[in-house]
Amino acid sequence: MRALSTRQRRRGYSAVAVIALALSVSACAESAASESAQVESLNVGSTTSIAGVGVRNAIASGKFEDVGLSVTATGVKSGNDAVPQLLSGDLQIAQVDTTTAMQAIEKGIPVKILAAAGVQSTDGAPGEPSTGSVLVTPDSDIKTAADLEGKNLGVPAINNQIWMNIRVAVDEAGGDSSQVKFIEIPGPQAVDLLLKGDVDATTASEPMASATVAEGKARLINSTDVPGGKGDPSSVYIATTEFIAQNPDTLKKFVSAVYTAQDEVNKDKELGKKIAVEQLGYKTEQLANAFVLDFGTQAIDSERLGSVAEMAVKYGILSSLPDPATLLADVQ
Repeated sequence: MRALSTRQRRRGYSAVAVIALALSVSACAESAASESAQVESLNVGSTTSIAGVGVRNAIASGKFEDVGLSVTATGVKSGNDAVPQLLSGDLQIAQVDTTTAMQAIEKGIPVKILAAAGVQSTDGAPGEPSTGSVLVTPDSDIKTAADLEGKNLGVPAINNQIWMNIRVAVDEAGGDSSQVKFIEIPGPQAVDLLLKGDVDATTASEPMASATVAEGKARLINSTDVPGGKGDPSSVYIATTEFIAQNPDTLKKFVSAVYTAQDEVNKDKELGKKIAVEQLGYKTEQLANAFVLDFGTQAIDSERLGSVAEMAVKYGILSSLPDPATLLADVQ
C-alpha cells in the first residue's frame, strides 16, 4: 500500500480538525445556557461583492432594528473562510455559496441553511452578464465556454458553486470540463493575473467584472450562472444547529427582515448600487455598468435546492444526494 504524502496527511488532519472543532462547539453549546435569553446582537459574515448588499440593505434601512435586532456585517473572502468563524462563534450567521453549505453538512459539520441570500439571476446564456463573469483578454482565442478546455482558468475556489457552474457551461457548450485547468486565485487578484498573462481566463465578481469590460481590458465569455438555472439559490445564510436551537425567534426575525430588505433591492437595482457605495466602499463610477443580482425573498424551494444538489453530486462535490430536510432549518 502506497504511503500518504505529507500534503495528503495534512489535508486529512485539516478535515479531522474542522469536524472535531464543530463537535466541540456543539457539545459546549448544548451544555450552556439552554434557558438563557435569545441573542439579539448578530455578526453576519458576508461577501464584499455586490452579492453582499442584501443583508447590508437590511442594516442600512433599519429593517433589523425594527424587529429588535442589532446586526453588523463582516466581510469574508469565501465560504471556506466563513465556516470556521461560524463554528468558533466569531460569526452567528454566514453567507456562503449553496454547495459549500451542502458540503459542510455532508461532512458532519453542524450547520443548516436559514434562508436564500442570492439567487441565480439569468439562465447563463453565452455572453450574457450576471453577478459573476468569465473573462479573457480582448485578443484571446477563447470565444466560447467550450474553448476553455485545456486552458488555465482562475476561480476563487475549487469544488464550489462557481467552479461547478463553469463546468456545466463548458460541457453543455460541447467541451470537456474535466480538461479545464482550474487555478485558485483570490478575488482581488483575478483581473491583474489575467492581464499579466498568468492565466488564460479568470472569473471576476461585480462590480470588478463589468468595470474591467467597460474599460476595454477584458472580454466577457460567459457569466458564472449555470445554464437553465435561473432562480436557483446561489448563496445562502447558514448558522450552527446549536445557535438555531437556542435562538429560533431571533432567527425568524432575521429571515423576515432580510427577505424584506432583499425584496427592496430586487425592485430597485439602483438602491443596490447605493448600498454598495455606502456600505462596501465602492466608488459610484465603479458601479456605472454593474450588474446587481436578484436576491431571495421567500423560503427556499426544496426542488430548486435539489437541482443544485444533483449537479453537485454529478461533479463530485457531494458523494450522495441529500434529503432537503437535512439541509434546511425551520426558521420561516
